[in-house]
Amino acid sequence: MRGKLTIAMGVLALAGCGGGGEDAADGALQVSGSVVDFETGDLVEGSVTISTRGLDPPPTVTIDGSWYQLDAVTPHSVFHVLAGAPPTHRSTFGAAVEVTDSDLSAVEIQAVSEAYLAELADAFAISPSAANGVLLARAVDGSGDGVAGVGAAAFVIPEGSQGPFFLDAELRPDAAATETSSSGWAVFFEVEPGLVGLLAEPGSGYSMEMALSPIAPAAATVADVRVTVGADEELPVNVSFSNDVVPIFEQRGCQNCHSGSGPGRDLGNLTLDGSKSLIFRELVEEVGLRVNIEMPEQSLVLTMPSAEDPADDHPNITFTSPQDPDYLTILVWIREGAIED
Repeated sequence: MRGKLTIAMGVLALAGCGGGGEDAADGALQVSGSVVDFETGDLVEGSVTISTRGLDPPPTVTIDGSWYQLDAVTPHSVFHVLAGAPPTHRSTFGAAVEVTDSDLSAVEIQAVSEAYLAELADAFAISPSAANGVLLARAVDGSGDGVAGVGAAAFVIPEGSQGPFFLDAELRPDAAATETSSSGWAVFFEVEPGLVGLLAEPGSGYSMEMALSPIAPAAATVADVRVTVGADEELPVNVSFSNDVVPIFEQRGCQNCHSGSGPGRDLGNLTLDGSKSLIFRELVEEVGLRVNIEMPEQSLVLTMPSAEDPADDHPNITFTSPQDPDYLTILVWIREGAIED
């Protein structure tokens, strides 16, 4: 049996809201699981490598064969694990991992084999470049099952990329397919490095939500795309600050950090655990850019807890994407005038 390798490693965090910094160890979580082959689901053999993106400070990583363990993970965070096993398996960003206030175990991170990627490129007549990445995105329903019948025209295609191409129910490339099979898998080649989140074309009859996911040169990225059939995205209306916005700061862990004694109070000079009137003043009156009425999407209360490229200096990510329901609730509140009600 191989000896365990324990290291502290990671990639610079993107952004966040739910705690972190030097005090992240207080209430820190443990995430563990294994690295599996994307095609077969078998444990990946060889020298597995693991790092994380979206956590600062990065967790301590322990590796034993295909098994890994992350210690000191900041609660209420969304992050990605980058796993590979050269030369057989390409470095692959797994689907977003979201933690609340409990440890996670048996979290499988998929790594895509070089042989499988070569098979896909050949079947779809693509010559991938080392400058861009490959995105394997699975259309799923609310239960996490693959959604069949999502046509190519329903996807907003990442700029400059080629696709979508589709995999059949057995994850074999189907060059003739024009929509997802029961597996739900779609493949995009030549995706430019940065962050990507698939959306549905307006009027397509679908809404899509995908965690903003990193794309790196000569790497693969695996993602789940939550698909709702039969309706375009609907935004909330008549959002109440007291009843709808303030509870988000407690439920998503923001108050754990931005409290009278928390690290966010010192680093961001923001308190979110006081009275509703105090929280409103902190957001709207103390520093105007925290809530930007003229350009709501640029409000710091939205950008700091979100993934950005380049990253800001917030320690972790809370909102999975601009389609995150809590993100949309705060956005609509600002659009409606950021009223204290």
